Amino acid sequence: MTKRTSQTTHDQMVIDVYNHLLSKGYSDVRADLDGLSQPTRIYWEETKKGHIPDLTGNKNGTNCLFEVETEDSISDQHTEDQWNLFSANAKQHDKAFIVVVPKTSEASAQLHLNQLGIQADIWTVG
Repeated sequence: MTKRTSQTTHDQMVIDVYNHLLSKGYSDVRADLDGLSQPTRIYWEETKKGHIPDLTGNKNGTNCLFEVETEDSISDQHTEDQWNLFSANAKQHDKAFIVVVPKTSEASAQLHLNQLGIQADIWTVG
């Protein structure tokens, strides 16, 4: 997990989404935080380079990949790399890809997704 100036905020958002998923009946919920079951790393087949999603879970037979971003991480190159990988994996394996951002960052996240040509649902917190 890449460190950022808002790592504490990011980690709290991951915990909040983790608890929300459990409360909404998601199964096999995993989060990339110490002390919790870790999501499986996803790799590009060509390069064998990969990333771990912030969260994964299953709802009504659909596997879901969640990536949590703070205001300062939406435009990072690392974020772009993750979004491209997770979006491609979701399309290839019929999963849902969800980006979670603060309410105040929804428009910038949508703009960045559009610029990258990436299809994802956006959930907001806060």
